Amino acid sequence: MTTGTEQGDTAAVTGKRVLVVDDDPILQEVMAEELTNAGFEVVRAENGEVACNLTGREVFNLAVIDISMPKLDGFGLLRHIRQHPRSVDLPVIVATSFNDKRSIEKAYELGASSFVTKPINWPQFAHHARFVMRNGEIERALRAAEAESSAASKMKNGMFQVLSHELKTPLSALIGLTNVVSASLSGKVDGMEAENLQHVVEAAHRLNGIVSDILLLSKALAGPTRQQLVNCPLRDIVDDGIVGLKSKAREANVNLVIRLPAPDLMTFCDPQLMRQAMFKLVDNAIKFSPPGGTVEIWGHGKDDGSTIISVRDHGPGLSQVKLKECLQPFIQDDMSYGRQANGLGLGLPIAKSIVEAHGGEMIFDTTLGQGLLAAIWIPPRRALPEPLALSA
Repeated sequence: MTTGTEQGDTAAVTGKRVLVVDDDPILQEVMAEELTNAGFEVVRAENGEVACNLTGREVFNLAVIDISMPKLDGFGLLRHIRQHPRSVDLPVIVATSFNDKRSIEKAYELGASSFVTKPINWPQFAHHARFVMRNGEIERALRAAEAESSAASKMKNGMFQVLSHELKTPLSALIGLTNVVSASLSGKVDGMEAENLQHVVEAAHRLNGIVSDILLLSKALAGPTRQQLVNCPLRDIVDDGIVGLKSKAREANVNLVIRLPAPDLMTFCDPQLMRQAMFKLVDNAIKFSPPGGTVEIWGHGKDDGSTIISVRDHGPGLSQVKLKECLQPFIQDDMSYGRQANGLGLGLPIAKSIVEAHGGEMIFDTTLGQGLLAAIWIPPRRALPEPLALSA
């Protein structure tokens, strides 16, 4: 009596084509019968040479091939299958003699999906064939999805670069001209007109900052981009990374506490990029600190030669779920129009991309309502890839 499960399995493989390749006519006949009874459509080949011609012009869902065959053995057939565009993803079951470990290892090296040993366990054989075929379909779907995702990512990064460059040129001209106009009209216009002109200047600078962030992010995500790696004092990275932020901290009534590392402590990195990562972390900490709050910045080395730059604020902090979201570009903890902090939410993603491009790691420690600690870990020189390439 046929069960519902068996009927479902048969329906699932109906119309699926299996290529059976074996020079033993009896084994070939039995295998074909077993697979036909399971619902497969079976095509037979007596050697690897015939099978090569078949896989080159026809589509199959599964192949079961013997190793020892005249004219072209199973290994040669496997090479052909994995090199031909029509059959490169074809699931292949290799039939080997019992305990032939060497042949099994070689078959897997050449791209076999699975194997069965002779004498074949026929009651289990059809189930094994279904399993391998389904796994092959899942792998093909995953590869297709990965290729589609990669293409979309390249298109997105390319769009960022093109749009950013196209915006950067007119913005530079706009900022320069508005500054000239503002200076030339100083004292010649009334208060309201001067205020409006100042809004234009500030808006142009803000937009320029956003475009610069998008350019930096696209540079960090698009590879390969070779960087200028040098040994440089960690103190310089920490010191230069806060240039321009001290005045911002004063305006926000935030106290910066800076503990500089020893002058002779060196780190191996692209100084310009690492300063950008440092700048983003400190800028983010100031932005989310309450008036009267403190942002602590310090750098130090470890015994293994790696270096760490840490930035701690005492702001609202984040839950682990929100932290994960904020590490994605264009996401902030509060994305409403009335949010306290402006911007596109690129600070943490930019810093993370730069650090990971150096083979390093961003380390976070945060609790909702208790601030955020963000640390840059830069590996010792021997652990860095050569040459460094920034990747998505």
